[in-house]
Amino acid sequence: MKKGVRRMVVASMAALCALGASFSTSAYELNPEVKDVTPALREASTVGVWTSENPAMKNAPNKDAILVMTFGTTFKDTRAKTIDAVEKAIHEANPGVPVYEAYTSHIIIDRVKAKEGIQKLTPEEAFAKLKADGYTRVAVVSLDVIPGMEYSYDSIITKMQANNFKKLSLAMPLMYFQGTEGEPDQIVEFLNALKSQIPKMGPHEATLIMAHGTPHPGNAYYSVIQDRLQQLGMNDVFV
Repeated sequence: MKKGVRRMVVASMAALCALGASFSTSAYELNPEVKDVTPALREASTVGVWTSENPAMKNAPNKDAILVMTFGTTFKDTRAKTIDAVEKAIHEANPGVPVYEAYTSHIIIDRVKAKEGIQKLTPEEAFAKLKADGYTRVAVVSLDVIPGMEYSYDSIITKMQANNFKKLSLAMPLMYFQGTEGEPDQIVEFLNALKSQIPKMGPHEATLIMAHGTPHPGNAYYSVIQDRLQQLGMNDVFV
């Protein structure tokens, strides 16, 4: 889906704030009456693109890379149309910046290796390689659809690397609407883009969208998606 690829490229550009680019990101501002903003409170109130700078490496040279994190897939044709296509678009949008890749599903990694002889990296392995290759500023792009368990993995492992790099940034997943005032509803944006992919249906026909699901509070997004479908008049589409 071309609009879906474009949305992921936009997410990568948002993450590139870690590489010195200027980009508008979702944000939440603490009440100005809060004077003692502790590190824990600041972390808890972070919404949108997460960025961290390491003062211990402030004099280190800038060497930039992009790391794409994805759940992964064992289907070669699907990989070419989705993951590979998005990574290619990200690379074309950021010429001169190398694009690394990590699969968050360890099961998918094992199956791809057994079936195709291709060794995909875990997020931990990808960060280790970036460090070994001398990169100091890394923009992390998540290809997750919702902020569920896989995105939590992206977030946790990225934050664990804060002391190993000069600057890190983590972009949002495809749908990340947190109810922040003045920010766009990415769920509606996604569904409007999806409309062009849904076939014209008769009075007794419907489209069923199958979702992976996640053992995480982010699973509630699927109920919200169904509500948004009805609000948009897409009453014959179900998740």
